[in-house]
Formats: sequence, structure tokens, C-alpha cells
Amino acid sequence: MERLNDETILAALISCGSVRRAAKVADCSETTIRTRLTDGEFKAQYTAAKAAILDEACDALTARLTRAIDTLCDVLDNTENAATMRLSAVEAVLRRYLRYLEARFIILTRQTRQKPHSAAR
Repeated sequence: MERLNDETILAALISCGSVRRAAKVADCSETTIRTRLTDGEFKAQYTAAKAAILDEACDALTARLTRAIDTLCDVLDNTENAATMRLSAVEAVLRRYLRYLEARFIILTRQTRQKPHSAAR
């Protein structure tokens, strides 16, 4: 049996989200994937690939964020809309803002962890 290349395993891990499903897609054992994940270089490639996907998704959402917020604010600001509709818009804006703050915190935390620590002396 030919040894799987890292790209095949990485693609399976990223597209499947779990070792079990990735093993099925890559047609290998879970042990094979878990063993590869113990390799520092492979783990770094996997982490970088996941971060790139998250960054791309965040960029796509950010590009549409202003328009979405403007739409919610239009509903909120239109006094001809029913009070319940306006309240729903308020709740949606606040809920999404909190999710944005949580996501931003996670991203900043990850970026901080990935920066090399320099010796401050």
C-alpha cells in the first residue's frame, strides 16, 4: 500500500473536521492521521491551513458586514415599522455585535499565541 501524502491527509482533515471522517475520506486508519498530527511540521501546516480558511471566511463576512448593519439600522430607524419589528432589529444588531466581538477576541488570541516570543532583556 502506497504511503499517503500530507496534502491528501490535510485536505481530508480540513474538509471533514474530524479524524474519524477524514480517515474514511482519505481511505486510511485513524491511527495514521493521529500519528501525522504528532509531527510538528505537519501540525503546523494543518494549523496554518485552518487559520487561512478562518481568515478567508472572516474577510468575506467583513466585506458584507456594513451592508447588513445598514439594512438592520434602516429597519430600526423606520418609525413606520411596527415596534416589534424595530425591537427585533435592535436585538439582531446587538446579538451580531456580540458575536463579532467574540470572534475578534478569538482571532486576536490566536494571533498572539502564534507570534514568536522574544526575550525582553
